[in-house]
Amino acid sequence: FPFSKPKLNAYRLSQLFSTMSEEEIVDHLPALKASCAKHCPTQTKAYEACKDRIAKLGEGDCEAWYFDFLHCVDHCVAPQAFKKLK
Repeated sequence: FPFSKPKLNAYRLSQLFSTMSEEEIVDHLPALKASCAKHCPTQTKAYEACKDRIAKLGEGDCEAWYFDFLHCVDHCVAPQAFKKLK
């Protein structure tokens, strides 16, 4: 095809990576998620209560409560996540 993608050979990859900064890459997402989890007390309590029920009953799952918790955390993290990027 006339519009085929150029292949990345070892030489091109070495050029690509040699231009990258030698700085240590820091992932800010875990810290953001931890701080945002504090802003979701209702979802945290519901999820913990579900985990306790499951531990007593020995069956079932807390998937819905977990996803409610993650949705709340992600809603808090989203505006802050890209501010930390260069």
